[in-house]
Amino acid sequence: MVLDWPVRGEIVRRFGPVGLGERNNGINIAAPEGAEVRAAAAGRVGYVGDDLAGQGLTVLIVHREGWRTVYGHLGSETVQDGQDVQAGQVIGTVGTTAGDGRPSMHFETWRMQGDEPNAVDPLGVLPR
Repeated sequence: MVLDWPVRGEIVRRFGPVGLGERNNGINIAAPEGAEVRAAAAGRVGYVGDDLAGQGLTVLIVHREGWRTVYGHLGSETVQDGQDVQAGQVIGTVGTTAGDGRPSMHFETWRMQGDEPNAVDPLGVLPR
């Protein structure tokens, strides 16, 4: 699966353990508040909302070959559940709810293994 960056900026939180038994299942990318967040690959929107604990306003996109991308702590969304999106399409904007002390968004990449979702370090699948 070829993915592209949802937004360009400094990585302010990395994937993996963050202490006290917690882990970050993605990365946090700092960018100006209101900056456009783009779909990392073509797919179908599987979720839009703010019901996921600790994620703020979130968009989840389902991609081919069992891949999922999650875009959290958005300031706004421009897509809806069930909508098909193209790679690079604007799906929302950077918000301020991630707790990084500055505007940022949270980005996760998941790969389904059968019925089990497995978090994948986005830095391993994004272009350098």
